[in-house]
Amino acid sequence: MTSNSESNPSENGTKRFRSDAPVIGTHSGTFHCDEVLACFMLKQLPEYKNASIFRSRDDKMLLEKCDIIVDVGGEFNHQKKLYDHHQRSFVETLSTLRPELGDEFKIKLSSAGLIYAYYGEHVIESVLQENGKAPLSPQNLKLSYKQIYRNFISEMDAIDNGVPMYKNDVGEPLYKISTHLSSRVHN
Repeated sequence: MTSNSESNPSENGTKRFRSDAPVIGTHSGTFHCDEVLACFMLKQLPEYKNASIFRSRDDKMLLEKCDIIVDVGGEFNHQKKLYDHHQRSFVETLSTLRPELGDEFKIKLSSAGLIYAYYGEHVIESVLQENGKAPLSPQNLKLSYKQIYRNFISEMDAIDNGVPMYKNDVGEPLYKISTHLSSRVHN
């Protein structure tokens, strides 16, 4: 990757060198549904549409080369654009990050859920615009955002984090499996 003279120092002193197109970082090795979906959602946004994806487990290289990092690096920090959920201290859910949505969303977020929490409405708006559809009203955007999380993203979060479908094997399911996308990406 070539870099130009513009760099963006992060708070920890590491410099991220900017190329003409942004770079999304994620882990190397086996693909997981959460980082694939996180990268896909980011690439729906105008600012990441032409982004390349850099796969590595070398934290130093990721910080140097990438503009945003998902599912690797051992840190969640929205201001630094670091979206890993693997640290033991990580307990965030959609309801803890977005309390205005209510307290119904209690599944621990994966990297896909983190990206959705912060960029989901913009992803929905970008997809609609790209397909020539009219923008949604703020109320319908919020409703769509919640429904997409409830019926799609929560499945990815739960499966990636090993959340059982039922609490104590009884009652209502904690989430729905509607796509089997995690199995498809795994295969």
